[in-house]
Formats: sequence, structure tokens, C-alpha cells
Amino acid sequence: RYRDSAAAVDADNRLLWRMSPQRVEAEALRDAILSVAGELNTTLGGPGYQDFDTFVRNSQFYEIKDKVGAEYQRRTIYRTCIRSGRNPLLDVFDCPDPSTKTPQRVVTVTPLQALSLSNSSFVLRMSDRLAERVRSEAGDDAAAQVRRLMWLAYSRPATDEEAARLGAFVEEQGLAELCRVVLNSSEFLYLD
Repeated sequence: RYRDSAAAVDADNRLLWRMSPQRVEAEALRDAILSVAGELNTTLGGPGYQDFDTFVRNSQFYEIKDKVGAEYQRRTIYRTCIRSGRNPLLDVFDCPDPSTKTPQRVVTVTPLQALSLSNSSFVLRMSDRLAERVRSEAGDDAAAQVRRLMWLAYSRPATDEEAARLGAFVEEQGLAELCRVVLNSSEFLYLD
């Protein structure tokens, strides 16, 4: 927790008096999105899923796809990696390139990450699923929906101000849009 006395001595946190926020890794982010949407396939072991199509034209090529179905919603650790094909959503969140050795993962924060979480077909689909889940568990009351969404996404209760403000957002823009905003929020993307 932030303390004025510690910040006065070490504002830059060089002495590590507090944990600096850390962005969730690409694979864990995808798994978290699937989990809060209620779509995570928790099957253990067995062959991995393939999020690509293979085609041959004098050589073998791979095209990364956003495939739909329970077999493609397993934990990301079960994703079959091909060296020449990179998943756009995982790639923008610094998932290592499978064609090179990566002794240490790079962590960046770029506008492309927010754009990917706003426009990715995977995130749009999971936002709709999350909205369906919240609606089925909380009913049609916007404030109740906001409270349930906060529990699912942030593991904390919504404040009264959040319930009122975001409830108005739900009534104006829709629950799926709020789900997309929450999946793109710093509180969802960072460990603090």
C-alpha cells in the first residue's frame, strides 16, 4: 500500500518498499478473459489445440484464425505453436516469437494493446459471453449487473459510485460494451 513516509524516502521504488504494478502476461490474459466469461475449457492433458489452418502451395503455409468452439478455449499453454505463425492478440502482448530463442520476455505498454482489446474478434466474442453470464447471474437490473461484473473481473465489490455511474453506462451503451471496457481496464490487465 502507498505510504507517504516511504514515498518521501524512495519515490521511485528503487528500494522495493512496494510492489510495482506488473502487466499480466499474454497467455494469462487470454486465460483470464476466458475464465471471467465462463468459457474456459479446463480439460487437462492431451493434444493441444490448433488455432491455425494449414494449406499447401509448393510449400506448407499456416494461417492463424480465431476459431470458435470449446476445444479452442483451453488454457493457452495447450496452444500448438508454429514457428511461422503468430497469434495477433498474444503477439501484441509480448508473447515470445516461436521462431527465435527468448531468454527473457520483453514487457511493453503500447496503444496497440488497447486497440487489440477493443477490436479483437476474440475479445468481442468473450465480451458478449461475459455479458450473457452477468445477465443470467444478476438479472436485468443494471446496478446488480455492474456489481456482479466487478466481482467476476476484479474479485472485489463495486463501490456505490461505480454501481451508479456504470449502471447508467449499461443503460445507455449496453452490458457487452461495459464488459469490453472492463476487459481493457488497467485493473484487469495489471497485478497491483
